[in-house]
Amino acid sequence: MSKFTVEEINFMCVLETQDRTDMIRQIRQVMPHIKDSYMEDIAGQVLEKLEGMNDKKFAELVLEAAE
Repeated sequence: MSKFTVEEINFMCVLETQDRTDMIRQIRQVMPHIKDSYMEDIAGQVLEKLEGMNDKKFAELVLEAAE
């Protein structure tokens, strides 16, 4: 599994959840409403990486937005 990019981490921080399953649900819920192709790509990449990891690995992530 690839590490998350700064952009991907920032995207996840917007969702404000520390639960992998809930984050996956939220991303799937918001994806049809994203109108920017770059953000669509980011959301898809995050979703793919989250689905490829387990809850233990997710819990080890440090989700802090970069400035």
